[in-house]
Amino acid sequence: FAAVPAMVAEGRNILRNIQRVTKLFVAKSAFAAFLILSIGLTETEYPLLPRHLTLAATLTIGIPAFFLALAPSSGPWRSPALLREVARFAIPAGTAAGLGVLSSYLFSLNVVDLPLVEARTVATTVLVVVGLYLVLALEADGRRRGAAVSGLCLALLVLYFVLLAWDSSRSFFELAIPGAWGVIAAAGGVVLAVSGLALTDERFVPQLRRRFPSGR
Repeated sequence: FAAVPAMVAEGRNILRNIQRVTKLFVAKSAFAAFLILSIGLTETEYPLLPRHLTLAATLTIGIPAFFLALAPSSGPWRSPALLREVARFAIPAGTAAGLGVLSSYLFSLNVVDLPLVEARTVATTVLVVVGLYLVLALEADGRRRGAAVSGLCLALLVLYFVLLAWDSSRSFFELAIPGAWGVIAAAGGVVLAVSGLALTDERFVPQLRRRFPSGR
């Protein structure tokens, strides 16, 4: 019986981490659904190629999920609230990411007349930056874990820009180094998505996430 408390604590740690990872994957599904429905109403080409989605998913879900699933965590676990909490995070997150990507892509194509490959680079950049922001928004379990996740997200963002700058990887992923208008479009898409999330719910502002239990 002496080992029971440690077993229960470890079980709750696993469940909390599964919940965090689930939020990321469901947010990806919500993003895809939003983008498919939105693009389906227009004659515009889809903003992301499969290789763009693979790159973004690896940097914003695959690698972070590996570390989030193994990292220690604390806080309550409320199983009846699982679906509600996942939906409260994933649906707004996926919708906001979709709005940011779609708006920056359409602005690039239709307003400033950027080439398709550059417009898709803008969309991919917005998706990567917003996706890493969502990883940060999941964390509220103290400075040590928050600092580790912040460092991980920064490293992944640097990795993305390294891949964008390297000729071989840029050619493989069919990306282009954006010009001034591309940078403006990407920044606008990120600001739109992040500000929309912050206005929707305080849980999407990492500095305010400490108010909420980690089981959320």
